[in-house]
Amino acid sequence: MINLDATFFSNSLDYTGIGIAITDPSLEDNPIIFINQGFTDITQYHLEEVMGRNCRFLQGEDTNKDEVAKIKRTMSRFGSYKTEILNYKKDGTPFWNELSIDPAKNNKDDKTYFVGVQKDITKRKTIELAHLETIKEYHHLPCPIIPLLHDIGVMPIVGLVTKGRISNLIEATKRSIHDHTIKTLAVDVSCINTVNEATFEALLDLHDHLHSVGTEMVVTGFAEHQLVAPLDLPTFLSSKLNRAASTQELLLKFDKNKWS
Repeated sequence: MINLDATFFSNSLDYTGIGIAITDPSLEDNPIIFINQGFTDITQYHLEEVMGRNCRFLQGEDTNKDEVAKIKRTMSRFGSYKTEILNYKKDGTPFWNELSIDPAKNNKDDKTYFVGVQKDITKRKTIELAHLETIKEYHHLPCPIIPLLHDIGVMPIVGLVTKGRISNLIEATKRSIHDHTIKTLAVDVSCINTVNEATFEALLDLHDHLHSVGTEMVVTGFAEHQLVAPLDLPTFLSSKLNRAASTQELLLKFDKNKWS
């Protein structure tokens, strides 16, 4: 067996690509007593600048205060915690920190310390947040009404269908229907991943609104796999929503006025 000393392990930690900080909760304000080179590489702070200080100096204007409070509560109970939190480097540059904190008992002095492991995930987090923002905008895209033949219009819905979104669409829908003299509106839901109770209620709201202004609404592009419990297929099929498999089928059936 190879015998490796503590210095070897300490030096090895400097090449892991992660930051490590050890704090001593038995001392006032739980100060830092050790950092590795990875901590310096991530935060730009050197050992002499952080020794004896609480890790809160990494916090800044946009650091989530609720998350900080959760960390503090967990540490007060000597528990473990993992989170992703916005911290700040020495020069003020924000970075996303994948942080895990765990208590660790040192048998040599019979004391419990906290070991904090930091990983800079700024690149990944930036992509994630940009994606979420895109999805958010995607879910709130306006739904244009496209006039077709026979006083029929189609409104493809992309993203989520919620009561709030439908409420925002009602006035625009009313104007568009009036301008194009649309008597039948196909609401195409083929681009919706799931149809749940909120979606169903939103579609019913839109149906009632259109009915009140003399326009018939037909749901097109619906597939059974879109349904999500607790909304079941019989409930959806027995509702007052007229349906057609597609806008093309709607046009074919229009003259016969047959709804599935």
